[in-house]
Amino acid sequence: MDKKITVRCHEGTIMEIAPASGLNMAQTLFLNGAFQGVPLCSGMGRCGLCKVRFESTPPQPRKEELLKLSVSEIESGWRLSCLHPATPAKIFLPEPERVVPRVSDKFSSKLPENLALAVDLGTTGLHWAFTLNGEIIKSGQELNPQIGLGSEVMSRLAFAAKPEQRKILSELVTERLKAIISETGPINKLVISGNPSMTTILAQENVEGLSRAPYSLPGKGGELVKLDAKLPEAYIPPHLAPFVGADITAGIVALNFSEPEAQPPYLFADLGTNGEFVLCLSEDEYIVCSVPMGPALEGVGMSNGRTAGPGAVSGFNLNPLGLAPSVIKTENSRQNQTSRPGITGTGYLSLCGLLLKSGVLNREGQFGPGNTPFAAKLASRLKEINGTPVLDLGYEGLVLPAQDVEEILKVKAAFNLAMSALLAEAGLAPSDLKELILGGAMGQHVNINDLVATGFIPAQNATITRAAGNTSLTGSIILTHNQEARDFAAGLPARSKVLELAGSSDFGQKYLERMIFKYVY
Repeated sequence: MDKKITVRCHEGTIMEIAPASGLNMAQTLFLNGAFQGVPLCSGMGRCGLCKVRFESTPPQPRKEELLKLSVSEIESGWRLSCLHPATPAKIFLPEPERVVPRVSDKFSSKLPENLALAVDLGTTGLHWAFTLNGEIIKSGQELNPQIGLGSEVMSRLAFAAKPEQRKILSELVTERLKAIISETGPINKLVISGNPSMTTILAQENVEGLSRAPYSLPGKGGELVKLDAKLPEAYIPPHLAPFVGADITAGIVALNFSEPEAQPPYLFADLGTNGEFVLCLSEDEYIVCSVPMGPALEGVGMSNGRTAGPGAVSGFNLNPLGLAPSVIKTENSRQNQTSRPGITGTGYLSLCGLLLKSGVLNREGQFGPGNTPFAAKLASRLKEINGTPVLDLGYEGLVLPAQDVEEILKVKAAFNLAMSALLAEAGLAPSDLKELILGGAMGQHVNINDLVATGFIPAQNATITRAAGNTSLTGSIILTHNQEARDFAAGLPARSKVLELAGSSDFGQKYLERMIFKYVY
């Protein structure tokens, strides 16, 4: 019997791969060059982007595949490779649906040699900017090249538990950074901000303290780290807690060293795969906490989720003909629309907010009949697939399954819990805040009214809420050249109190109370 995985690729090439113990088929394919630049859910069986066809005897379909694949596809041997172990087989690998990296055009062919590189290393995304004295010369964003080996923090940490696998993850990032630098020009300074898990993996340090309770930081950051012989030493800002890291420190730097300067008391929320929150009471007093939010708001892991890019749906309106999507247009001739449409995190929030207002969705996250003739027409598109309620959105085959609504509710509950817990700890009401500041990818694009409609924030805070964009990257840029900012960052851990949410006895109860599309105080 053949002990290899034989892969016939869409363009005709043949690969023979040795199965790797403990890895699933998608991970094995990823490590051998497949699915690069593809926003995989990495093992949840929901995005459908790791689909392959078994040309040998296919494994029995899993329940997730029965929801995602048609009967004819199942019978033809199509499976989601993330749901099956990497065992000997013959498979066909179709052309993947990639995310096209976005790179700015703000640069010339002749670049100065004393450039700095600022990097925001997120769990899902990689954002970078070449700078000269704090001015951006060239910037770009793409998927974190590690994403095929875990879509959120804990799955990435699980893969990184073995030193040899931690080395793989680290080199995926360092090799990509070296490639970006080779395409642009030499640098003399490097600042990398990311959550403690991402920076610990990058430095190839032991991740055990971040993988299980009681959680602890392997390193405190705020130091220069040598990552690769061909890269300058990287400055990683200080971490504030096991899951409140250098990216948040960089964010606070951005709020204090760029305009408009944040006015305390303010709540700063970085909406990524892990939700990190900072309540600033004064320049010298901060309370920080974190909650797992998953990659849903970054467009990863949902049934039709996509990261923001050409062809993806970023919002919805309702008109007499049904749902009218707002589609991200091609930005320039180098970027092509994705072959299959999808919905971004902001698109999902927009959709849920619209369905709530129209009565097609109720506060508990269940589908309803609609409260207007237009809404009733939309509600009539509700159907069941393998016992699961699914709303046909009437656009390019996009649907909204009940499980996607539940994922958004989970994120909402986590956000709501963190905000209300921090305010309670400080003895403040939402009305006491001067600002509510949103960072991260979501904070860059989200409609504040959608956050109110879905209960992420109280209606009374809408007027003081602002999106600050990618504060981690902004702060990292400042830290490439501003010593005062580095001194400020070095003092933040001593001025920060950590509020532990998950360890409290009533965490589960409070979380469940907030599993509703309404802000709970």
